[in-house]
Amino acid sequence: MNQQNLKKQIVIPGILVALISVILIGISIFIYSSIQETQKQEIKQNLKEIVSQYSNIITTKIDGDFQTLEAVSIFVGETDISDLDQVMKYLEAESRRNSFLRMGYVTPDGIGYFVDTDGTKHYNQYVGDEEFVREAFTGRQAVSDTMKDRFSENTINCYGVPVYHEGELTGVLTATSLSSKFSEIIEQKIFEGIAYVHVIDEDGNFIVRSHHVVIQEELSNIFDKGEFPGNTKEEILSDMRAGKEAFANIGYEGTEYWMAVVPVGIKDWHIYCVVPQKFLNSNFNTLLWVFLSVMLCMVLLFAVLFFYIYRLIRRSRETMEQLAYTDTLTGADNRNRFTADLPGLLRGTADNALVLFNISGFKFINEFFGYETGNRLLKHIAAVLKSSMEEGERYYRDSADRFGIFMDYKGREEAVNRLEQIQKQISDFSLSQNQSYHIICNFGVKVIEEKDCGRNADIDTIMNRAMLALNSVKGNDYNAIAFYDEVLHQKARKKSEVENKMYAALENREFCMVLQPKYALDTGEVHSAEALVRWYTKDGTVYYPDEFIPIFEENGFITKLDMYMLEEACRYLSRWLEKGYPAVPVSVNQSRLSFYDSEYMDKFHEIVDKYHLDPSLIILEVTESVTMNHLDQIKEAMERLHAMGFRVSMDDFGSGYSSLNILNELYIDELKLDKEFLSNQEDSCRGEVIMRNIINLARDLSITTVVEGVETEQQVEFLKSISCDIVQGYYFAKPMSAEEFEEQYLKSGGSQN
Repeated sequence: MNQQNLKKQIVIPGILVALISVILIGISIFIYSSIQETQKQEIKQNLKEIVSQYSNIITTKIDGDFQTLEAVSIFVGETDISDLDQVMKYLEAESRRNSFLRMGYVTPDGIGYFVDTDGTKHYNQYVGDEEFVREAFTGRQAVSDTMKDRFSENTINCYGVPVYHEGELTGVLTATSLSSKFSEIIEQKIFEGIAYVHVIDEDGNFIVRSHHVVIQEELSNIFDKGEFPGNTKEEILSDMRAGKEAFANIGYEGTEYWMAVVPVGIKDWHIYCVVPQKFLNSNFNTLLWVFLSVMLCMVLLFAVLFFYIYRLIRRSRETMEQLAYTDTLTGADNRNRFTADLPGLLRGTADNALVLFNISGFKFINEFFGYETGNRLLKHIAAVLKSSMEEGERYYRDSADRFGIFMDYKGREEAVNRLEQIQKQISDFSLSQNQSYHIICNFGVKVIEEKDCGRNADIDTIMNRAMLALNSVKGNDYNAIAFYDEVLHQKARKKSEVENKMYAALENREFCMVLQPKYALDTGEVHSAEALVRWYTKDGTVYYPDEFIPIFEENGFITKLDMYMLEEACRYLSRWLEKGYPAVPVSVNQSRLSFYDSEYMDKFHEIVDKYHLDPSLIILEVTESVTMNHLDQIKEAMERLHAMGFRVSMDDFGSGYSSLNILNELYIDELKLDKEFLSNQEDSCRGEVIMRNIINLARDLSITTVVEGVETEQQVEFLKSISCDIVQGYYFAKPMSAEEFEEQYLKSGGSQN
């Protein structure tokens, strides 16, 4: 009986232990499978987000290159292609400016003409069999796979865009870029430098293979080496050919890897990333074995061990999230984190604002003080923002020198004060012990309204409007904070409207020249006239210069308008001379961009010769701001213009930070004083003294003086008293059409009553 009881006491606990062991093993297996699947999904998600960043960077680079080529193709399409040397010279300059290895032009018969950045030319090259050339001739943008350069030992990628002339496809503009440009992108270290990133096509062929590789052998396809269990290879190929993302486990020489493939969106290109599983799973696997062992031996430690594993998994997840959602330089949230959290932030009340800001002249800081100093400045800004945030507020680094803030909004004045305080703390940073440099930031603010909150919040619209406000004060060091409002919205809409219409307007001659007479003060006779522009659209809309000139100066279209206005002035002058009218010089405004292009200035002379005019009848007006940069280049350009016979007038003298050294350096014929001088003269004796002495100085230098904006008889008498040469303004005449000018002044002799 005792033996039976003993046996029973042994058997029952044994059975219980066995049962508990089976239960624990079952639970362990279940937990193991669940955690492993969760870990796998998290790895997939984080790999996708990291690989997508590479995809976005490559897409952005290719899109940027295409935008550049499209802009150049418009110019080439409007150029006489028969003048090949002129086209190739322009392409050489554009290639150098945009870091291309080579640019070229391909005729419809497949014959290419190419010029390297260093000026080496490759003419009469048949490239009609190249896939990207054939695709471009169908009217689409095209980019090639990586190939060997036929003119060097480099590996390259080629771009092609169609060139149109008067709506007809006349050729293909090409650009060649070193494939190393893509390599530099994909070779940036992630996961402590043990991840491997490449660009492949939908069949697994390498487009750009990183030098940082798992397999050191020369390979052309990802499936040439390695172990792909079961149907993994077929499944990966199927997903890639369908334009889908693909994830899988692969092996090579006994090492297991996570593999992720994400489409780029360009051709059939994909980003291919390989990461050793032991790196991502090391802590997980080690601790899981400890968990299983302890579960089998010590039931009481089950909960402790489970909690411990949970903490480590959570820490691993946080590490992955940090890689995907944290700016590695500053430690701040990055754009991914902020855009992911913003919908939740917008579910509250509408007493918030989104602020985007950047550093004015950050590129100069990097180049002058060094990139290390620039990085220290970015870290300082992140520290300032961190210390400035209140409860519920967020900040993040967007890209480069741009940061964002989600802040409480209690009114415009309070917001401005806070941003000015942040600006002050940022500017306290010292870039150099030996040099003083004042750091200035530009801020764009979008106030969150009720309609911006809730489930229907449009994140992109909110951020775009903050960016629109920021762009409106870009480079403005004196009014550095802008709030998005309806005026700004209308301004952006107006800009888009103007840019959509400007080319057709030029072609349809919607830009009209009006003339404002300029009088010789001593005789009262018309001395000359200033050509001004008005834009009358076919639908009856009227645009005044202040509505479109700043836009044209920003996008470069101003050079085309300048040339158009010069030709209009020459056309009317030629017609008046044919009628026997006295020669009246005409002033034509010129943008600073004209002075940076030697070929552009030669066109001035071509137009004057076309109408058989004496160049001295044209006065080219430039603003004093032209001289603020590249003074030597401007000086050389003005000397060329004088050699051609043109006269040069400096417009708006005194409107900015004028330097008398300009009068010493530049040979100008006419000095046009800004109308603000007249207002200053009326307000103080100091203004009168300054104006009198400027006119005396100009007279001693044999420079004709002109004062614009004359509106009263008192101003006329004052200008007579200081011996001003020429006057212009509403007191004498408003701007009028060329026909009115002819009728009123040329036929009547031009005296002022």
